[in-house]
Amino acid sequence: MPEVCYKDSAGCQILNYDYNGFLVPPFPNIQENLDKLPDMPVRDDDVLLLGYFKAGCHWMWEITGMLVNGSAEYNPESKMVAMMEYSSQDQLDQLPSPRVLNNHLLLHHLPKEIFTKKSKMIFMTRNPRDIAASAHHHTFQLKELHQYDGDWNGFFELFFEGKLNYGNWFEYMLQWEKDIKDHPELPILIVKYEDLKKDPVSNVAKVAEFLGLPKNDQLFEDIADKCTFDKMKAAKLTQLEFRTPDESLFRKGVVGDWKNWFTVSQNERFQVECDKFDKQSTLFSTKY
Repeated sequence: MPEVCYKDSAGCQILNYDYNGFLVPPFPNIQENLDKLPDMPVRDDDVLLLGYFKAGCHWMWEITGMLVNGSAEYNPESKMVAMMEYSSQDQLDQLPSPRVLNNHLLLHHLPKEIFTKKSKMIFMTRNPRDIAASAHHHTFQLKELHQYDGDWNGFFELFFEGKLNYGNWFEYMLQWEKDIKDHPELPILIVKYEDLKKDPVSNVAKVAEFLGLPKNDQLFEDIADKCTFDKMKAAKLTQLEFRTPDESLFRKGVVGDWKNWFTVSQNERFQVECDKFDKQSTLFSTKY
């Protein structure tokens, strides 16, 4: 798989791999994993978690795992063990059922059996400005992987131009919108990060109903409490998922942090693309 290194205005470069025109992270064995993914066997009780990276997938992975297991207990593993582009087929096969398999891919990358099994899928969305700010910190924290050591201004340009893992956010979301509309037979629940933040209990209940799980108000409240950002971050750190607090992929988990990063000029440029996007999209919106 060819390497693609894009440079920002300061000359700092970010490393991607090009998988048939789709930019992916430079994970070990990612080409083999992606090549095998379409033929991966799907179990009847699998749940697939979808969305652009930093849209809240770690959060929803914990919530969904608690729901399908009927217990407000944190998963002792990292989300990476169930990440379809990161883990091998053998590793995914070894996960116990029910599996919550997460990815940041497009529909045509996924196992073909989802069309016959009608696998339940949850798609996370979030304000793209907050995604950009969070993605900057994520990329910088994992600079050994991405080989990027630039600042916010440089990263903004890369994000704006789609020269990073999983490509341009606007194009990614429009492709998913097309795929969702082209395949109405697929059960896909769209969950907004901001809605989950504002009313976690109701949204946990909504996910449970979508998954066909029995109503359990006490469990929903317990899960919402356990999955508050600070508690979840602290729990994952104690599980030694990361070596130090500075390396945690859980950073702030707040709505509107982008305002601390975007310049007026950057926001104006971004808004032009948001306006174009909102005219094309009926499922998603950049208006928060």
